[in-house]
Amino acid sequence: MPVSDYLTVNYDAETGVLTGRWQRMVMPFELSRGYDRLLDMAEKHRCRFWLVDTTPRRVGLDAGDVQWMREEFFPQLPKRLGGITYIALLMAPHQLAGALADPRIADLSHYDRRPYQLARFTSETEARRWLHLCASHDAAVA
Repeated sequence: MPVSDYLTVNYDAETGVLTGRWQRMVMPFELSRGYDRLLDMAEKHRCRFWLVDTTPRRVGLDAGDVQWMREEFFPQLPKRLGGITYIALLMAPHQLAGALADPRIADLSHYDRRPYQLARFTSETEARRWLHLCASHDAAVA
């Protein structure tokens, strides 16, 4: 379902995955509105398994965006969704290389032991496989 000209959001009840696909580069206010929309939809469907496709944006998040997500957005997840939220970030290879090379962007180990887990992928198949494994593990420990 198109949320705007910059983001589409769909929930697949069969797989239990919420998919957000960025459609273009966004301004910081659009980024926060888009992620707020993802969270609203996740809360509506009680979904903690997300696939976020950033490939159409052509560039990755900058350090300011990452700081906003880490300090303001991610802390909302456990309060609104309960349990661990798993977010598979689908990136173009150059986006992933940029994120890995940017010393201002925290390594994903920063998120260990937090109520949200992130993983980066360049293949949607691999991202969905990771989300499926997370869902299986989550169900086994529940």
